[in-house]
Amino acid sequence: MFYGRNRELKELERRCSSGRKEFGVIYGRRRIGKSVLVRHFFEGKRGVFFQAKQDTSYGNLRSFSYELNKVMGLPLSFVYSSWQEAFDAVLQAAGDERFLFVIDEYPYIVSQDPSFPSTLQEYVDRAPNNMFMLILGSDVSFLKNELEDKKSPLYKRRTFEMRIGKMPFDEAVLFLTGMPTEEKCAYLSLMSSYPYYLASIDRAASFEENMERLFFNEFGTFFNLPDQVLSNSTKVQDVYNAILRSVAHRHYTVKDISMDIHEESSKVSKYIKTLLKSEILEKRSTFMGNKNSHYYVISDPMLRFWYLFIYDRQELIRVNGEKVLSSLSVMIKDFLDRGFEDTVLLFLDQENRKGNLPGVFPEIQNFRADKTTLGRSVEIDGLSRSGDTLLVVECKYRKKYFSNAMLEHLRESASIFSEKLSRQYYIFSKSGFSSDIEQANNVHLYTAEDMFGFE
Repeated sequence: MFYGRNRELKELERRCSSGRKEFGVIYGRRRIGKSVLVRHFFEGKRGVFFQAKQDTSYGNLRSFSYELNKVMGLPLSFVYSSWQEAFDAVLQAAGDERFLFVIDEYPYIVSQDPSFPSTLQEYVDRAPNNMFMLILGSDVSFLKNELEDKKSPLYKRRTFEMRIGKMPFDEAVLFLTGMPTEEKCAYLSLMSSYPYYLASIDRAASFEENMERLFFNEFGTFFNLPDQVLSNSTKVQDVYNAILRSVAHRHYTVKDISMDIHEESSKVSKYIKTLLKSEILEKRSTFMGNKNSHYYVISDPMLRFWYLFIYDRQELIRVNGEKVLSSLSVMIKDFLDRGFEDTVLLFLDQENRKGNLPGVFPEIQNFRADKTTLGRSVEIDGLSRSGDTLLVVECKYRKKYFSNAMLEHLRESASIFSEKLSRQYYIFSKSGFSSDIEQANNVHLYTAEDMFGFE
């Protein structure tokens, strides 16, 4: 069943009905739902949808010919002599009505035929106004280069581009309808709002049973997770595995990672750049006095989980995955409890987009500072600024009530910022709040149940 992606579908439909020639580029990391989205959009429309393969140039031309021949009514075994001839046939098939032409995993063709972008450019330039063309790809850095490099044949050819990321909170929750709140929080802490992961859940099974089936089983869907979600430019090299394992085990800086995996910092930096472009790592800031430094985290909590709990234990899991899972239960619970922070930020991102916050805020992110005017380090679960308003977020996923003393500690932490900024405090507590907590206009209190109240 197809869930969500309402904003993306609305934009694709708007472009499709524009009456103009459209050439869109859609990109995003592997298994994010690009193909599923476009196939859903494609249903009931005239056109040809081609899924490129890791094949030779001729092999892809043969496969494309097969798809086009179904539209043209030609023998399926017929192969066009060149991509130019095939594109001429596309224009013939299109006629005068709206016609969709989609190439999925476009980088696969280019890797075997470097001249293909020039051929496609020539086709795009002469395509009539009834053509709606899309290219898709999981190699994010490659496609961004195609769009931004002035030497690229496709530079300035696109009429729109679409980055496919995680689903919004309310769309992700559709996969979890009817579950207890605690299970919803656990799944979102583990899987975030990635539809590929959420679709794998067996709703008839418990959370623990799904964990064993998906991870702690040599035949499990995610037993070899990196093979499925890392792009071809990253998934096959040992250094990438070493870096991601190191980051999962809380080595966050280039220096710490280099020491942990015994590789030169320059080499680690080079690999990290690719992981950033592929949207596997995120770059974040921390502050030490007046100095700003950077650290790295794995953007996908499930990939983080895999490198933390599965990577070093695959042989043991092959012997007895159930027992391995049982031995890790306390550590896994801690991982999921910590992940509540990411679930809250996902919820607040939704509220921000819907206009339910006191302003429109840039991305709400964790804030860390090691040396402050308070004489102590400060860590705030979520922070963002809009004009003169500072949004301050605190998350507690534990049995203890959130008390007024905790709120005062948070206010003290936020005091390191200019007094001219008004504060809005958003407090999230699994177990609720103590009776002494101050009910102020700028303090917004949410339990875990409140986050799912829209269902």
